[in-house]
Amino acid sequence: MVKTIGIIGGMGPMATVDLMKKIILATPASCDQEHIPMLVDNNCMVPDRTKAIKGMGPSPVPEMMKSAKRLVAGGADFLIMACNTAHYFLPEILPHINIPVVSIIDVAVASIKEKGYKSVGLLATSGTISTKLYQRALEDNGIKCITPAAEKQHFVDDMIYDGVKANNENYDTTVVRNLLKEMKEQGAEAFILGCTEVPVAVTMYNLEGIFIDSTDELAKAAVKFARAD
Repeated sequence: MVKTIGIIGGMGPMATVDLMKKIILATPASCDQEHIPMLVDNNCMVPDRTKAIKGMGPSPVPEMMKSAKRLVAGGADFLIMACNTAHYFLPEILPHINIPVVSIIDVAVASIKEKGYKSVGLLATSGTISTKLYQRALEDNGIKCITPAAEKQHFVDDMIYDGVKANNENYDTTVVRNLLKEMKEQGAEAFILGCTEVPVAVTMYNLEGIFIDSTDELAKAAVKFARAD
C-alpha cells in the first residue's frame, strides 16, 4: 500500500510548491489514482530559521512542531521538510513524533556520493552554512565542500530573500553568477542547491552550472519511500 507523504511546508511557500511538483514528476503514474497522497501544512508562520540560528529571532520549533503534529493527526505515514535550514532543528522535533522523517541533507549527500563528485560547492543560506549540516555530512563521505567567501555569502542570501521570497523576477544575479565562476575555479565540480529556494532561483533567473538539486533528491527519495513495501 502506498504511504501518505506529510510535508512540513511554508518555508517558503514557493519552495513547498516546487517540492510537491517534483514529487509528482518523479512518480511513475499514468493516471490520477497512481499518484502518491500528500498532506501539506503550508505553515507560513514558522519564524525565520536563519535568524533563529544567529540568535536574532524566535525559535521555529514550536510552529514546526504544530505542523508535524497536524500532519501526523491527518494520517501522514512519514514526513519531509521543504527547507534545508530547518533540518538543524529536527533533533528537537523527532522525540515528539512517532513516524519517520526523510532528511533532505542525507539524500542530497547520498546522491553526490553516488555521482562520484569529490569536491562540490554549497549554495545555501548563511544559517545552513553556519550549522555545517552539509559540510560535516560531505566530509564524513570523503567529499570536499567549498562554501562562498564569508564576505560574499550574502550574495546567496540576498538572492533567496530579495529575489525568490520577494517574488522578484527581475532580481539582478550578476554577483551570484560571478560567485559560481569563482567557486568553480576553486575546484567545485558541481553545486549543491542547499536551500529549497535556490532551485527556484536557478529556474527563475536561468542560472547555469552543474547542480545537485536537494529538493529534487528529496522528492525522488520520498517517492521511493512511499512506494516501498
